[in-house]
Amino acid sequence: MPDNRISENDAFDLLNSEFSNFALEKENARNLEALRKRNGQQQPQKAPAVVDEEDIDEDDEDDSGGRGCVGTFFRILIILLLAGAVAWIIFMPQGSLGELWDKFSPNLSAAYSWAAGLLGGEKSSAPSQSSDKDDGKDDSHNAGATTAASSESTAQTTAAPVSSENGGAVESTDTDNSSYSITVYRPSQIVIVYDSAGNPVKVFSCSSGKAATPTKLGDYAIRAKYRWRFMVGNCYTQYASSFSSGYLFHSIPYNKKNAGTMSNASYDKLGNPASSGCIRLCFRDTKWIYDNCPIGTKVRVVDENAPAGSVPEIIPERIKDSAHNGWDPTDDSPDSPYNQ
Repeated sequence: MPDNRISENDAFDLLNSEFSNFALEKENARNLEALRKRNGQQQPQKAPAVVDEEDIDEDDEDDSGGRGCVGTFFRILIILLLAGAVAWIIFMPQGSLGELWDKFSPNLSAAYSWAAGLLGGEKSSAPSQSSDKDDGKDDSHNAGATTAASSESTAQTTAAPVSSENGGAVESTDTDNSSYSITVYRPSQIVIVYDSAGNPVKVFSCSSGKAATPTKLGDYAIRAKYRWRFMVGNCYTQYASSFSSGYLFHSIPYNKKNAGTMSNASYDKLGNPASSGCIRLCFRDTKWIYDNCPIGTKVRVVDENAPAGSVPEIIPERIKDSAHNGWDPTDDSPDSPYNQ
């Protein structure tokens, strides 16, 4: 049987041969590099690594998926905004759209006139802004004595409007022909309507602005009327007559456009300052002004006591039970439990 074992000498020779081959390869590599440098050649670059096509496809899919998610998010956001706008238009309190138009249309007209003046080379002042504020603020504004309504509301600012059912206002030619004038005596919390001869025709008990928000003094004229007046605090008033930007004669606030949702607390405060600047009256008295004092009727607010002997018409007390809760005792509606 042949002996396949490698002798000690043979192993040394094999190892020496391997070292020789390695040294020869290094020498050949040095010679080759020197030859390249002499010939001005560059060392060949390594071939680019092969990228798996599947990896590329996965990366592209991940990137496109991210972009798709962002696009989907913005599409959903736009849809939600549009849906919210449609829902607001459908379910908003009646008259709100007209209120917005009433507020901004005068400014748009003024801006147009101003721009037309500039383009026409004529001198023109910058467009002005104006809006009315209603009060509607109280300890409560509904029959259940809920939280207070806000102190601001937009109102019509065009000249000579009259009432409309949806809270907006339309133009009227019935101006400056009133045979009456109205004076508000702040300290007395009394409103007196005078005829053309200066004789008192009506004497009303009212609630003017509180000390922090007083009704402003001065001479004015009725400029707009509203059958129902929506206020920013999500409450309403009836038979409102605006006599200045931010100041109106109007009824007690209501929680809804419903005569049975009156603020009981506000009614009980008649005869005392309670509003944010407007003049609150009971249903009977504010309706009388609305019906009998046309656009243009002069209004004066003074810091004086009413003339001696000025006795306001009696304000009936509320019947404080569930059946009469939220109704103005002077309301002439056949639905009122006071008229049953």
